[in-house]
Amino acid sequence: MSHPTTGELLELHFGEADPLRRDGLSTHVGGCAACRALGEDLEWTERVLATGPDDAPPADGLARVLARVEASGPARRRPSPRLRAALPCAAALLAGSAAVLQGGAAAALAFFAVGSLLTLSIAPVLILESQRRSR
Repeated sequence: MSHPTTGELLELHFGEADPLRRDGLSTHVGGCAACRALGEDLEWTERVLATGPDDAPPADGLARVLARVEASGPARRRPSPRLRAALPCAAALLAGSAAVLQGGAAAALAFFAVGSLLTLSIAPVLILESQRRSR
């Protein structure tokens, strides 16, 4: 007989094994130390669980847990999406203003050209992110 699976050993332990295989499994467990150890572990677990309280969970247990979760609130507060978008925009406007003041029209044109290229390079990522969030 081949070595039985854990599922077959569990079925044997709980009396749910196929009657045609039960004798072969019992014989195997009698001669195999590893399978016998699994059976002993299952018996020990059942004994330990039997010594514990046989009380049903309290009827309002779920309501109490949900109340505690709701009372705890979020772990940290995230800034609003508008604020997260406004900060980079303000920085870009400041940098553009500084470019115009320091270098004139050529610097402003270069600044906006670089900004346009950066915007075009990240546009696919922004589109994919907006599609993912809309689902």
